[in-house]
Amino acid sequence: MTSIKHWFGRMGVSGSAGIELALAAPLLALLITAGFDFGRALYEQHRLVAAARAGVQYAMQSTTDWTDTTDITAAVRADAGDTANSLTVTPSTCTCPGGNSPCSTSTTCSGSTIAGTYVKVVVSESYSTVVSYPFVTSPFTISGQVLVRVQ
Repeated sequence: MTSIKHWFGRMGVSGSAGIELALAAPLLALLITAGFDFGRALYEQHRLVAAARAGVQYAMQSTTDWTDTTDITAAVRADAGDTANSLTVTPSTCTCPGGNSPCSTSTTCSGSTIAGTYVKVVVSESYSTVVSYPFVTSPFTISGQVLVRVQ
């Protein structure tokens, strides 16, 4: 026959495991949710860079396409699958990349940058996290940009 002390001892172990699980589960759930949120944000940023590349690729087709902002924007939206026009697309042409401004129309470039014709496409969108975090303002802006010399 089993003693009462034996049964109480087993219940104590089971009870402490349950308490440990109750304390650890919310933390684990928060970590999983945060991983999902920021993983999704990283995916969106990569998607925006890919869409900007599609816009630059369209612009590189011919010299008339460099300044065709309407069709560059359409190429970006098509690549991103943006049917609701929620992305902000800013295509531009410049002479010198670099410096404080990523794209400048100055005729003399600083440093070792070669003057030429550059096409820059910046794509951005507002991103909201699933959960509110104390160190992150939501929504925040995610963006991707591509700058390519076309001539």
